[in-house]
Amino acid sequence: MHQTIATRLIMAEVTKVTDVCGSLLMQRLVIVFSIVCLAGPVTAQELKEEDVKFFEQKIRPVLVQHCYSCHSVAAHTAKKLQAKLFLDSAEGIADGGESGAVIVKGKSAESLLLKALKFDGLEMPPSGKLSDEIIADFAKWIDMGAPDPRKGETPIRPKREINIAEGRTWWSFLPLKPIAPSDPARPIDGFVTEAQKKLGLKQNGPATKEALIRRVYFDLIGLPPTAEQVAAFLNDASPQAFEKVVDELLASPRYGEKWGRHWLDAARFAESGGYEFDGFRPGAYHYRDWVIRALNSDLPFDKFVQMQLAGDLLQPDSIEGAAATGFLVAGPYPGQITAKTVERIRYDQLDDMMMTIGGSMLGLTMGCVRCHEHKYDPVPHQDYYSIAAALARTAHGPRTLDLDPAATQLAQEKHQKDHEPLVAALREFATTAMPARFETWRTAELPRQPDAPRWQVLEPVTFSAERSWLKSISGGILAHDGLLNPGLNIKQRGRQRRVANEEQYQISLQTFQKNITSLRLDAFTDKSLPQRGPGVSGDGSFQLVEIKIVAKPLDPNSKDAPVELKLKPVFSAFADEKQPLEHAVDGKRETAWIVRTTAKKDNAAVFELETPLAGFASGTELAVEMQFRDLGIGRLRMSFSTEPNPATWAGDFVPQHLGEIRAILAANGNKLPDSLREAMVRWFSPFDAEAAKHMAVVQNHDAVMPRPNLSEVYTTVAGGQDVFFLRRGEVDNKQGKAEPGFIQVLWRSDAPPVPAKTEPATDPRISLAQWMTDLDRGAGPLVARVIVNRLWQHHFGKGIVGTPNDFGFQGERPTHPELLEWLAGELVRNGWRLKPLHRQILLSAAYQQSRVVNDEALKIDPANRYLWHYQTRRLDAELIRDALLAVGGNLDLTMYGPSILDNTPRRSVYLRVKRSELLPIMTMFDAPEPTQSIGERVSTTVPTQALAMMNSPFVRQQAEKLAARIRPTDDIPLGTAVENAYRTTFSRPPTDSERERMLAFIESQRVAMGQTPDAAKRALVEFCQIVLCLNEFVYID
Repeated sequence: MHQTIATRLIMAEVTKVTDVCGSLLMQRLVIVFSIVCLAGPVTAQELKEEDVKFFEQKIRPVLVQHCYSCHSVAAHTAKKLQAKLFLDSAEGIADGGESGAVIVKGKSAESLLLKALKFDGLEMPPSGKLSDEIIADFAKWIDMGAPDPRKGETPIRPKREINIAEGRTWWSFLPLKPIAPSDPARPIDGFVTEAQKKLGLKQNGPATKEALIRRVYFDLIGLPPTAEQVAAFLNDASPQAFEKVVDELLASPRYGEKWGRHWLDAARFAESGGYEFDGFRPGAYHYRDWVIRALNSDLPFDKFVQMQLAGDLLQPDSIEGAAATGFLVAGPYPGQITAKTVERIRYDQLDDMMMTIGGSMLGLTMGCVRCHEHKYDPVPHQDYYSIAAALARTAHGPRTLDLDPAATQLAQEKHQKDHEPLVAALREFATTAMPARFETWRTAELPRQPDAPRWQVLEPVTFSAERSWLKSISGGILAHDGLLNPGLNIKQRGRQRRVANEEQYQISLQTFQKNITSLRLDAFTDKSLPQRGPGVSGDGSFQLVEIKIVAKPLDPNSKDAPVELKLKPVFSAFADEKQPLEHAVDGKRETAWIVRTTAKKDNAAVFELETPLAGFASGTELAVEMQFRDLGIGRLRMSFSTEPNPATWAGDFVPQHLGEIRAILAANGNKLPDSLREAMVRWFSPFDAEAAKHMAVVQNHDAVMPRPNLSEVYTTVAGGQDVFFLRRGEVDNKQGKAEPGFIQVLWRSDAPPVPAKTEPATDPRISLAQWMTDLDRGAGPLVARVIVNRLWQHHFGKGIVGTPNDFGFQGERPTHPELLEWLAGELVRNGWRLKPLHRQILLSAAYQQSRVVNDEALKIDPANRYLWHYQTRRLDAELIRDALLAVGGNLDLTMYGPSILDNTPRRSVYLRVKRSELLPIMTMFDAPEPTQSIGERVSTTVPTQALAMMNSPFVRQQAEKLAARIRPTDDIPLGTAVENAYRTTFSRPPTDSERERMLAFIESQRVAMGQTPDAAKRALVEFCQIVLCLNEFVYID
């Protein structure tokens, strides 16, 4: 009898299979069927007749109706089999799906299948919850041991073959199609009401104006409206009143701070590397600031995407480009890397980039494809590695960049313009007043001046360094005044250059003296230098690879050829063993005068000239070039001697000025030639107050040449290595080099899905960025759908697609597919700008409706997926903290810059995000761990949240500040103070009942505190803390 019944039912099953098991059910089943192991099937001979009868009457019909369409031999034949799971035989249930079985025999309470039927965390079937009677039957059947008379072996599960052509027909992978709204005047409401009518639902009426303004303020800028802003809206009776509020908020700089935080979740933004060392990244905040600026300026979203993928290549050497690509490297990265782990860690970092790009921009799960073909979506192993290959040369690290190059250029141009009249004034003085002053001094004072000692200190005229800022200080000393990082593109004195790795000093000196015989280089220690120096390296050392000095005529029209001086090293005070001064003049790049073990002491070197420098008739320029390994000398001074060699350490030092005056006069018959009047101002300045004043004005102004406003940016840097296909994702199991390409199912062209060949070649990352937003051949349609869904989600609490980071086969289907398609198309039609889309959503009746719930609608749509009322939502953690500061009146609205600690009253978007030190007030209210792209935050309600609000010193502090703001006076009675508190915190006045209760509470607190002078003030603080702890403060409706 059993066989006859079974045969008839199986035949019925084959003919009755319908596609009632949708993708949502598959999503649930994959989870359910991968958890618990099931013992083998019971044979028919072991079954009791009553058990078989129960199965045939109660269980099999339900499986046929709700499961066979996707989990049977027939489903497999029709290529509709899901999760490799067969439910049409006892063996199939025993064998389970891809990852395991379904039930625990005899233990229905432990069987996830039953939990799914009960909609306890999981929901199946997706068409709706089964009746309590059916669920009870399944529980009884499992507790009976799951008797199942069906026979037959589970079919061999074939290796899944990805059909790209078929995959392209999936709803989210299709090109955008034009959708005509049923109500062109109110397109969003037309789509929403059409869906509601099909279910017998009706949309609520509008919310109160008080509720609406509070709702939109928190939605757009994340802050409560002030009482004045609420009053202005309430008093505006025009039809455009709400529209004006929306426009004002979209133009507010606070908009970017609020909506930037949503994107930072998706981008898994943090300012540290995570893992055991969790090293802090000081320059990571630039990415956060870039996101806020981009959203405030309404940067088109296609450009927003492209900049985050390749901004450093699209806008090289710009702060915008470098900050934007902080997106790629914002993920966790180990702080300690060894030769054995470097390659594995590199692939893990690429995996982090892939998962973040997939989840945040494409709405696809990509991580699993590193090891195998995607189990559900049509994304083969090859596609993962093609995208990874486009990112192959993307490493991470700090770069130093000018925050505002345009401002720097304007400041330098202005400085140069301001400098010209100062030089002109000096020349005027040199031509008119100085000659007479000089002649008087020459006659009366020059004969009294002492003879020059052995060493004369050379005064630097011009100077520059490759990796440092230098400044001239008294005594002819050049001092280190800041570092420039290698790779920095910088403009100095009208010349654009890229900073090299090795330090190099170029110093110009001048003299009119003849027969220079020796030169001296002093290197001084100073407390401002690392380890007191004299070198700039971290240990105070320096390595002078080569010093070269070329003598040139000062007269640019002179025909005399420059002469490179042949330096003979004579002495050095200190040098490391086998690293002598001679190495600095041997012409070899691989050697150097090294001072490391002997650092932290003043040092000096003396060079003799093989042939004394006779000098040029018009004067001599000494062009000094010093090449260092790594960094240079922190404080140096150069001197020369005209005394006969051999040179010696002995002798005093004086500035060269007096020697220059005597040399000029000796060469010109004891007269000052007109051509040297300007030059004489420099040499005469130590002896004449007016000359010193004019010279100081020029030199001091030249010393304050505006510098770039440099800042370290944590971003992408050149590096990386080739990417190889990895079998099972294992670094030690390479299977060939991967080449840049694109995801095939999103590629719409007959050409291969690889970057086009161009001349010059386009960087693969630029090609990837362009393909991502390409509407015709690339991922543009999917990217548009994903971002408009995110906007909808954050305005309504749930996206049209309920899985914002998964638009693939395992994700939920859209509740309003035509609305989603229209919104994506509208985004593109508006030039990919987000603000116009916000505006359309907020001006819809769907958004402006009240939160009122009715029982009939609740039965039809308990989750409110069809938007028949506004869904009350709790504020996110950041908004709760910001609202507390705002109502306390001490919110600091300073924007941008390095992150802050929790004890600073700035907006929470600027709080430091260190992966190992997440702030308790943030995690208490469900701020996520930034380890992966977060599409949707959970929102829990637990007792510790209420306890935190009641006991937090921070909340108490804000209650005190709120009390100070609303404190009654002779003109403001206590009842008005209570009303002001409600208007400040809830954007509405209290009801009569609330006012009476709160006044009674304040009085009871005052009495309880005794007859102390401050009892009334303390009672008011207690009232304010109660207000801040009410649910209404942390919810919007």
